[in-house]
Amino acid sequence: MTRLGIIAGGGLLPEILVQRCRAAGRPVFVAALKGQGDPARFADAEVETFRLGAVGAIIKRLRSLDITDIILSGAVQRPRASELIPDLWSARFLARTKALGRGDDGLLTAILNALEEREGFHVLAAHDLAPDLLTPAGALGARPVTQDMTADLAAGIAGARSLGRRDAGQAVIAAGGRVVAWEGPEGTEAMIAGAGPEARGGMLVKAMKPGQEPRVDLPAVGPDTVDQAVAAGLRGIAAEAGRSLTLDRDEITRRADGAGLVVHGFTDDDLAGGNR
Repeated sequence: MTRLGIIAGGGLLPEILVQRCRAAGRPVFVAALKGQGDPARFADAEVETFRLGAVGAIIKRLRSLDITDIILSGAVQRPRASELIPDLWSARFLARTKALGRGDDGLLTAILNALEEREGFHVLAAHDLAPDLLTPAGALGARPVTQDMTADLAAGIAGARSLGRRDAGQAVIAAGGRVVAWEGPEGTEAMIAGAGPEARGGMLVKAMKPGQEPRVDLPAVGPDTVDQAVAAGLRGIAAEAGRSLTLDRDEITRRADGAGLVVHGFTDDDLAGGNR
């Protein structure tokens, strides 16, 4: 099999993809983005660290290894314009596309298109390599959504999709039948931590942005998400079935079941109180 290049941000997903490559016997090279996670987590893989503005250097290294298939994975904290020191490739890209002024999906889609159309790479989705990571419909653990949670679930789905249409985020918390917290640039963890007492008893809902490029930045839930939801006093987590990722599902369900937390893969039926 040809070598796969993984451009890795933070979080669990890049590690899982490296493990899947190792299990399949596929060679892999990791371009770890500086400040977005510890490169030591890829100790068993060939890994090099690159700063965020050095896209040209990443491309040069990938080509030196004859890599054509790449995956962009993991969370990336968007830098302020004053913090970004672009190399020549990045400076030309930003001048040509004005992508830094777009939302996250607009920026990532522009990068993906440039890598494919101008540089000749083939960009894969994480779920092309690991389709089992896609969230299934229904209860992921022992506890299903109960009737008294349906209003929060429906409000959360509508709120998350509304937020996504503005390319402003993918997650909300709904409680009392209304959205009480909206994800911002700081991400889901910061939203949960800052939600306050009105979020207690509510649901975290994560949805793919309508019209989003599906090969990068799908909403994701991992074991840490469960711990954060429990600490905030939430009753459940819902992620869009088939359009989000659940990372280390066995550990997610173990922690959720132990804490009495609902984890649910939602579909459009849940907007009308379906799937009960």
